[in-house]
Amino acid sequence: MNYFIEVVDRWSNKILGILQRFPLASLSSFIVTILSIIFIEANISSPTDFILISNKIALVATLGIFLFPALHLLSKKIWFKFVGIGLLVLYFYFLPLNVLDSVVMVRHGLLLLALFFMLFWAPFMDINISNKNIWEWTQNILLIVLVTVILSITTYLIFFVTMHSIERLFGFVLDTHYYLQFAILIVGLFSVNYFLGHLPKYIMLLQINKYEEVGLVFTKFVLTPIFFIYFFLLFAYIVKVIVTKAWLVDNIDMMAVGYATVAIATYMYWTPLWDEANKLFKTFIWGSTLLLSIVLGVSIWLRLSANNIEEYYLLALFTIWLASISLYFIFFKKASYKWLFFSISFLIVVSQSEPLINLSVKLFDEVSKIS
Repeated sequence: MNYFIEVVDRWSNKILGILQRFPLASLSSFIVTILSIIFIEANISSPTDFILISNKIALVATLGIFLFPALHLLSKKIWFKFVGIGLLVLYFYFLPLNVLDSVVMVRHGLLLLALFFMLFWAPFMDINISNKNIWEWTQNILLIVLVTVILSITTYLIFFVTMHSIERLFGFVLDTHYYLQFAILIVGLFSVNYFLGHLPKYIMLLQINKYEEVGLVFTKFVLTPIFFIYFFLLFAYIVKVIVTKAWLVDNIDMMAVGYATVAIATYMYWTPLWDEANKLFKTFIWGSTLLLSIVLGVSIWLRLSANNIEEYYLLALFTIWLASISLYFIFFKKASYKWLFFSISFLIVVSQSEPLINLSVKLFDEVSKIS
């Protein structure tokens, strides 16, 4: 009995701690969860204005799950919370009524990604801190995400196996929509709050640790060979496209995005290991991404007149970003990771600006005429 009371008391303190630190993020998660469960239970085929507005509220609340923790990490001043509320109100106002439109959902997903990356740079905007400290913080967040995903999947599998066993043994049949509702409960209430509850409170006290054997083996003997294999495959493919002049038939778009991701991940995982002996390797990584951005730029230029211009908008912005960040890390010895993460968030948010989209389409149209 005492053990049970201790467990309840411990979990109560954890929950209260989360609500005290991230009340608006937890509230946002609760709103999304409840509305999603109601929508599934109601099973409405022809949505009314009330349902459409409720969909908007749920979609806006998903932004709050990431926005409020990010603003808390940026500054603990109370007015930052009001800024977050104001931004969500504006977002709700400008969202179309039919938020389930594919274009709206893609843009919303990109905004969620921008806010997630904000978690990596927000704590360091007003301080000078080493890349090793930033990488330690980044590893913590990635590890929390991984553990959260594993625990959530495990919890759902236990529920699924248990209910399936009950159905087989006692002939009890649970409607399939309850399985979906339980998955939403896990993600909306458990996963979000578990993640928030494990974000380190005192960022400046994070210890810079050297890799243990597993981290060392993964970085040097798994990730680095993958990087080199990807490099040779991608650039061999680029040579093939150049020789055969197949720019309009073959493209390297997704391969290039994948390579850039692997290259930057490799560079960052080497953070605790960098020294003067492997300075050339650092330059090689960013030099290869710079060269890739040039090839991507040429590829886009040659294909502008052959396809829909709007298809290349995001890819063109990615190419400009990749070239800029590569030059930054090549020529600035004290290049900081926080500007890498900040630039990703900034690029995603700016890319969703309607005036910029229209201006870019016009510019691409003029470029296609020249080419």
